[in-house]
Amino acid sequence: MEQPDPDKPQAVPLVLGLTRPRMLWGIPWGLFVAEIVLVLMIFLNTRNLLMFLLILPMHAASYVLTIKDVRLADIIRVRLLKCAGTRNARFWGGNSYTH
Repeated sequence: MEQPDPDKPQAVPLVLGLTRPRMLWGIPWGLFVAEIVLVLMIFLNTRNLLMFLLILPMHAASYVLTIKDVRLADIIRVRLLKCAGTRNARFWGGNSYTH
């Protein structure tokens, strides 16, 4: 049996299914729940049953956005929670923080 070269990195196969988030109809579960909540809020404000049809274009847009990266919704959520804008961003041309 031949010994592996210690200078060469070794690759270990990783099953993609073990790293994916829970999916429902092709999009991450959390994004699907957010779609449902948004459509329900719109329905409750308008009291129009046709607003439930909004789920179709919303789901299609979510599906297209998450084809390349299924963690896109998580990335956007973390970005919004952790990287909030500052009031002087327009003056500095970007976020500026002082401590």
